[in-house]
Amino acid sequence: MKNFLILCFILPSIFFVSNGQAITLDELQQKFSQYPVTRANFTQDRYIQGMNKPLHSTGRMIISQHHGLWWQQLTPFALTLKMNDQRMQQIIGQQPPQIIRADEQPQLFQFNTLLAAIFNADKITLEKNFQLNLSDSDNAQKWQLILIPKMAPLNKIFHKITLIGDQYLLQITIDDKQNDKTLIVFTDHQTLPLTENEKHLFD
Repeated sequence: MKNFLILCFILPSIFFVSNGQAITLDELQQKFSQYPVTRANFTQDRYIQGMNKPLHSTGRMIISQHHGLWWQQLTPFALTLKMNDQRMQQIIGQQPPQIIRADEQPQLFQFNTLLAAIFNADKITLEKNFQLNLSDSDNAQKWQLILIPKMAPLNKIFHKITLIGDQYLLQITIDDKQNDKTLIVFTDHQTLPLTENEKHLFD
């Protein structure tokens, strides 16, 4: 279950075009909805208290507005996560799939609905659940959005979530209540429609 919750925060790569001016949450929400499919490669480093080196992993992902999330970790071991609004499926190596359904774990899927609002820049939901700090970064081409949870369950797990991007979402930093940190970096973004083979990945 913990793996599911961690991966839920690593999810999508959000695509939008920066206009060179100070961006607003309304603009993010509008721009995020323009691209039904985004692909990216990712690297993830988890910095855990008491460990000298971060846990490093790499992989690729696809987020589709119509099909959900396909997240494939390639190293240091194979792991595939598929998620939509009805179920989550996780496969580790050659092990049998672990499946969680919305009707079996309604509280978990309420949690995931909130996470979807984070990555779609749903202004109403974000302002209800988070203290928000959206700004341009030192680099004029980049923006930064800091989310500080205001209520459970997020405020029991996370200190803050920081998104950084320019034309694409480039980086997510998750600071949790155990003083651990997860850094995810996205590269090689593509926004073409799904191929027929890619559609089958979500089956």
